[in-house]
Amino acid sequence: MPVIALVAGDLLVLFIFVLLGREDHDMSFSLSASLETAVPFVIGWIAALAIARTYRLSSIASVRKAIGWALLTCLIAVPIGLALRSVWLGRLPGGSFAIVAFPLVAGFMTVWRVICVWLFSLFLPSRRFK
Repeated sequence: MPVIALVAGDLLVLFIFVLLGREDHDMSFSLSASLETAVPFVIGWIAALAIARTYRLSSIASVRKAIGWALLTCLIAVPIGLALRSVWLGRLPGGSFAIVAFPLVAGFMTVWRVICVWLFSLFLPSRRFK
C-alpha cells in the first residue's frame, strides 16, 4: 500500500506542476493539453525510477533520504521529460521552461516525499522502511 500511495502522489505532483504552469501562462484548462504536457514528464519519471529505483520503501525512511531520492530522481527525470517533450513537439522547449522545470518539479516532489515520511510514520508506525 505505501508504494501505491507513493506512485499516485508522484503522478499527482507532476500533474499539478503542469496545471500550475498552464495557469501561470494564462492557458485555459484542457485535460487533453494538460496530459500532452504531462506525459513526457511521466515517462521521464518512470524511466528515472527504473534507473534510481526510487520506489524502495527505504527511500522514505527519513526526511533526509526522502529529499535525496526525490532530488536524484528529478535530476534524471526532468531532462528526459524535456527531451521527450521536445521530440513530441518537434522543437526545443523555451529557455524559461527548461530553467524552471527542474526546481519546480524538485521542490514539489521534495515536499510530497517529506509529507510521505510524516504520513507513513504516523499511520504505519510499525512498518520499517529502512
